[in-house]
Amino acid sequence: MKSFLSPALLDAFVERTIEALPSGLPHSSPDCEALGETWREHGLRPGDLVLLCLPNSRELLHQFFGVMMAGCVPALLPPMTPATRLREIAHSMGACAIGALRLPTGDLGAKSVAKIGPMQVAILKPTREPAGAPGEVVLMTSGTSGIASGCVFDFEANLLNGRRHAASIGQRADDTVLVSLPLFFSFAWVGQALSSLQCGNRLIVSGPPFNQAGYRKTLEEFGVTISSLTPVAIRSLLHSDPGVLAGLRVLSVGGDSLEPALAARLVELRKGKEVYLTYGLTQAGPRVSTLAAHAEPASRLSSAGLPMEGTSVFLRPLEDGSGRKQLFVTSQTVMKRSIGRVEGRPDSLVGPRTVATGDCFDQDKDGYLYFRGRLSDFISRKGEKISLAAVRRLAADLPQVVSAGTPIFKHHDGTDDFDLRLQVDASVPLPDLESEIGKKLSVLLRRTEMPRSIRIEPASEGDGQCYK
Repeated sequence: MKSFLSPALLDAFVERTIEALPSGLPHSSPDCEALGETWREHGLRPGDLVLLCLPNSRELLHQFFGVMMAGCVPALLPPMTPATRLREIAHSMGACAIGALRLPTGDLGAKSVAKIGPMQVAILKPTREPAGAPGEVVLMTSGTSGIASGCVFDFEANLLNGRRHAASIGQRADDTVLVSLPLFFSFAWVGQALSSLQCGNRLIVSGPPFNQAGYRKTLEEFGVTISSLTPVAIRSLLHSDPGVLAGLRVLSVGGDSLEPALAARLVELRKGKEVYLTYGLTQAGPRVSTLAAHAEPASRLSSAGLPMEGTSVFLRPLEDGSGRKQLFVTSQTVMKRSIGRVEGRPDSLVGPRTVATGDCFDQDKDGYLYFRGRLSDFISRKGEKISLAAVRRLAADLPQVVSAGTPIFKHHDGTDDFDLRLQVDASVPLPDLESEIGKKLSVLLRRTEMPRSIRIEPASEGDGQCYK
């Protein structure tokens, strides 16, 4: 089998990738092996973890592969991650370097700062032992297990998952694939970037943020044949510009479930062209199942489809009398171990190459999966998963806060949201705390993680735990 860790193949992939919106980053030779040597010159050991905070770009691909060529372990993070968050992640995971186009203001605990290509790199104090091993990568959990946790994989396992996903949607070498999701999302990285690396097709890198006019322009300008969108983007386009979804050869939906009525409308709009509904989670590598919606009866449009080739699933009833069943996934693409601070759920790795998804499903006699709800302590908001356990912990750690709760509610359109309820030291005047706590949370949390509202009340005697 062809090795996709070949420097020549990686360089060719970076070279043929196109930025739909030029990043403005200086163009340099995509020599991943030479870049790896540069990383090693800064004292990094084989297996050291490197956090890369870069926007969607060719440079992101270049640096990711360069870190791998150095024998280090790359992890992709949002480009605007604040210093407080980066320091927590680095400490929890044992990172030895942080790279960004511009390092955020704040104390990262760096022993020195270097320049690697267009990036500023904070070289951190070395950990006692490297966090990983050469050939491993870390995918962040996007809020499902907390803000400072990730999943460790062999890079080859991610390639296998991308290869299986490509086969499930019929991706070909002559396709042009558009990435409009952040590449630090496992769905975009594995299901689009790494699948394109292996198929040998052209990759177009765009966004975020998602822009309807820009999306249409990119499809037309580059002749895009495959696009993957979240339900949030699908709903928006069906409301304002449905015609833009009609021309693609393949349209897939992932990141969350799409309502059956909207799936039916999508199939009708595309008049027999391919529509795939997908399900997955980072811990599984991440793709798990696919539904070829265009080829199924309307009664199956509420399904997440059939497990991909090489992926097996089973259901186990919950011991709470509810009759609900949790989905378990077994595959060679499942994570090797978790890394960092896992919050809100136990470690999902429950056996050899087997993860507990934290999701409830049913399965019909033909093997089709039907999503019935989540057990995990997170919600999906605008396509991004928010760890409520992490929000509660960060809020409860603030001075004068005794306990924190995150009650969930639904908007009229059925989407989830949450409020933050804080109990504080009764001796502190509430008006003085409200604005102070809001400001501190805006530094600790990303904008998408901020609660809809914050309610503060004095704590009664005996309070002192985070509550839901």
